Amino acid sequence: MRVLITRPEQQARKTASKLAALGHDPVLFPLFAPEHDTDAARTALSNPHDAIALTSAEAVRCLVKLGEALDAHFDIPVFVVGRQTAEAAEQAGFRRVLTAGGNGQVLGDLIANYFRARREQSVTVLYLAGHRRSGGLEGALEGHGLSHVTVPIYDMRPVDYSLEEQQAVLVNRPVDAVFLFSRENGRRFFELDIFKHSREPLKRTLFFCLSRNIAESVPEEYKHSTLVSANPDEDELIDLL
Repeated sequence: MRVLITRPEQQARKTASKLAALGHDPVLFPLFAPEHDTDAARTALSNPHDAIALTSAEAVRCLVKLGEALDAHFDIPVFVVGRQTAEAAEQAGFRRVLTAGGNGQVLGDLIANYFRARREQSVTVLYLAGHRRSGGLEGALEGHGLSHVTVPIYDMRPVDYSLEEQQAVLVNRPVDAVFLFSRENGRRFFELDIFKHSREPLKRTLFFCLSRNIAESVPEEYKHSTLVSANPDEDELIDLL
């Protein structure tokens, strides 16, 4: 299958390697590029906190840029969503990584249960996030009565493509499948200029989403062509092909 990968280029290349090894034809088409705010990350970590929450491996990639300044935080509990973020956190050096499968709500439940089991109530969770986020984790933490501080440490800058570039990838050689890795990712894909002229390129396309939240970004006319991974795990998404 010819598969369009819409995630940022660094991660997209890893996804492409996995797909190529399975005999698929991956096409890199990043819709966003990351911008990291290491100063915000450094300042946030310097303030008191009892745990760190991460919902994206992009936040970990920002933290890694702190170098040795991150070493002092490796023994703090780090709560993450999904295997990819967990692996990134462990590779960065964090030794107490706890993983939730699902979304921010599930992660919030995991954090609350962790501290409840230890009879710890006066705790502060540091959520190192992106500027664009659903608010699910923050809502869950508030629902459990847990104190938390959210600090955006990265943003995703839109990558612009000319109409000719879009046509070359999506019309001249239509793709069989599109991988969507975030709700914002999906929203931007369906707003591409090429689709204002014609929806024809998407008529036979399947849309693979990492979560149900992301699947909500797919227009109603394509819901029947949408597949959702049971867990926010790239390998599970690939298995759906």
